[in-house]
Amino acid sequence: MTLSRRTGKIESRLSPTQLVLRWLDEAHAFGSLEAYTSHLLETDPTEGPLDRLCRETEANTRQSGRGRPRQDVEAPITGALEETIFRFQLVMRINVDAHEILDRQVILDVALSAHIALLTTPDAKARDDLPRHFGNVLNAMDGRVKLLRAAEAARVAAEYRYLNGRAALFPNALEAWDLQVKSSVGQTAMAFRLATLEGVLPDMEADASPDEPAELAPDPDDVAAVLADLVEPSKAEALEKLDEGRRAHAIATRWLRSKQARTQPKVA
Repeated sequence: MTLSRRTGKIESRLSPTQLVLRWLDEAHAFGSLEAYTSHLLETDPTEGPLDRLCRETEANTRQSGRGRPRQDVEAPITGALEETIFRFQLVMRINVDAHEILDRQVILDVALSAHIALLTTPDAKARDDLPRHFGNVLNAMDGRVKLLRAAEAARVAAEYRYLNGRAALFPNALEAWDLQVKSSVGQTAMAFRLATLEGVLPDMEADASPDEPAELAPDPDDVAAVLADLVEPSKAEALEKLDEGRRAHAIATRWLRSKQARTQPKVA
């Protein structure tokens, strides 16, 4: 048996997850989502990456079902396609959401730094409500670090559950994420130390650990919420592409109701 035939035989046994991971390795080789997208636009392939994945998934599933009646193979094909499309959509959603979060953090960095600077002016120090304003900013900065940690934990959970633990983020985005977390943690620690030096650290923050905000564990509810925001829309999009609108609508509705419930103010 020739090498190409042996390779083809091995590839015909790849599962939907393995096919997506193979594509992910190919895409990650470009270093960034932008570079990969530019490559696709420049080369104008006869079929897009998702089309190729679906074609290979269907071919592999048919190969696995050889000898079985045609009607007995259709359901496994649909299931395999659903798994493939879902994982592809999940990878894309993880990357798009991460880019959006990083873009927001750049704006927040500037805004929070400016706010802290304003709170240390002589006029601000003379105000009776300075501790309250300083406390609000510290809480916002502390919360930002926790949300970044929650987003990271949710992403890792999705990767382990659906991508065999493989990183979904492109290399440049993964590096940018790590740098942003480090920057946000450092900015928060500096603000806490400054508040302590100025003597305006509110009593409710007295037990916080300003030197180690990186150690603050994300709220499990926040992690679960972010994970749902990654997974549920990806499932719905996969079903939509398979023209299973009713199931997609049910998943999307359940996710939206859950999201609305999380944003409702809690009644004591």
